[in-house]
Amino acid sequence: MNNKHVLTGVFLLGAAGGVSAADERSVVKNLPMVHDWSGGYVGVQVGHGWGESNFHDNEYNGAAPFEPVSWDADSSGLLAGIQAGYNWQQGRRVFGVEAELGRLKLDESSLQPGVDIYGDAYDASATIRSGTFAGLSARLGYARDRTLFYAKAGAVYSNLKVGFLDTCTASPCGDGAINISKKVGWGYQVGAGVEHAVSKSWTLKAEYAYLDFGNTTITGDGTSGIAAGNTYNIRSDLSVHTFRFGANYQF
Repeated sequence: MNNKHVLTGVFLLGAAGGVSAADERSVVKNLPMVHDWSGGYVGVQVGHGWGESNFHDNEYNGAAPFEPVSWDADSSGLLAGIQAGYNWQQGRRVFGVEAELGRLKLDESSLQPGVDIYGDAYDASATIRSGTFAGLSARLGYARDRTLFYAKAGAVYSNLKVGFLDTCTASPCGDGAINISKKVGWGYQVGAGVEHAVSKSWTLKAEYAYLDFGNTTITGDGTSGIAAGNTYNIRSDLSVHTFRFGANYQF
């Protein structure tokens, strides 16, 4: 084989290698991301909530000559709802906003502890009643392969009710009855979760969220006996720990 043929072979091999490298760079450049989190989504969620409340009565059973009474009222129940949101992705960082609407079942009644100055057990109760909730939160996440780790924070509103109930008017309860309640209204929520893409359009998530509705003053009039016509103010608060599972459809 003469030198001319050798040089021609080397040139052809080099050209082929150059074309192959260029093709490889083009393929790598055009490979799709493992999962693209950007865009809108809608979904459903189910879970459980654990409510923590404190009540303080210094106007009814705590009215002179009785002592003020403070006690806790814990509650728990199922949660179910829907959500919708939108994500923006920059590299591995994911920014989003999410709105949700659901129902939280927190029905509970907790009797005032202790006895009055006459040795009779208190007969009034704190109550928590189920209701709907709606939230709007910002989300900040980090995407790794097909999994998104995120934190969220925002506002929440609920018509869950906290109340104060005394319907016993027979001895030794006394003859005053009262039944007042109030919606908890606005609060805030913070949480964190993990979401995994099981396909191009479907994702599954698990999330913890803490909802705090702050202090609420339950105001209302007595309904009978010595309580009739009198206005009472019972202080309370409500916070809820929730754990949820959900599924989202991206479009």
